[in-house]
Amino acid sequence: MARKQGLTIFRRLAKQMNAHDNGAIEIHYPSLSERVYEFLSNQIIEGKIKYGQKLNIKDISEKLNVSTMPVRDAVKKLELENIVQIKPRSNCFVKVPTQKSILDAVEMRMLLETHAVQRILESEDEKDLSRLSELTRYMQEIAQGDRTGAAIQRYIQLDRLFHTELCALSANEYLQKFYREVSLHLNMTFIYRIGIQPNISGTLENHLTLVKLLSENSRQALSVLEMHLEQSRSNIIQGELFQSLV
Repeated sequence: MARKQGLTIFRRLAKQMNAHDNGAIEIHYPSLSERVYEFLSNQIIEGKIKYGQKLNIKDISEKLNVSTMPVRDAVKKLELENIVQIKPRSNCFVKVPTQKSILDAVEMRMLLETHAVQRILESEDEKDLSRLSELTRYMQEIAQGDRTGAAIQRYIQLDRLFHTELCALSANEYLQKFYREVSLHLNMTFIYRIGIQPNISGTLENHLTLVKLLSENSRQALSVLEMHLEQSRSNIIQGELFQSLV
């Protein structure tokens, strides 16, 4: 069972393909360490691995059906990125963000998303907003239904996918890479947990309005996004959990 789960997880990670000048295609197969790193990073970004959680290298290696070496390499890379702290006796913990690191990440998130929207508005290519529209439809269904714990978790996941797609529409690979790094330090699940309870109806309205303005190529989209992100920042700093952090 562990072997099948490990193989399934790795098959989901995309193979990178690079074209050479002679037109030949080389398929680049990521190393085991890279694939374990991608797996752990995605788990952190999605909130499945929580800040403060201990990482058991042996358990991870068994789950992914790999030796402990690539897991140790992946964890070491996360340590270099200031995501993981390795303590004596090989204890590994995902670092809990500080007030400063949270505010720094929020600032970078605002800069990256604002720039992404500017690029979308300035692009002469036809905009494919279908994914954004689809995500807002799912969010609308949750907002109009029973807001149970599971439903709210699903809403948070959709919220994360919405903002990730917004950055993807910038068609700037570096911007998407930096946004992903910011998400490693400050995932959406953590944002919702440490701040005051957000107004789900209000955030949904912001998303719907943003998609509409982008479809109209209206620069008012920037104002709506800035207001939306500033409200998110305000919710964070008012939260008791945020204020309890160092």
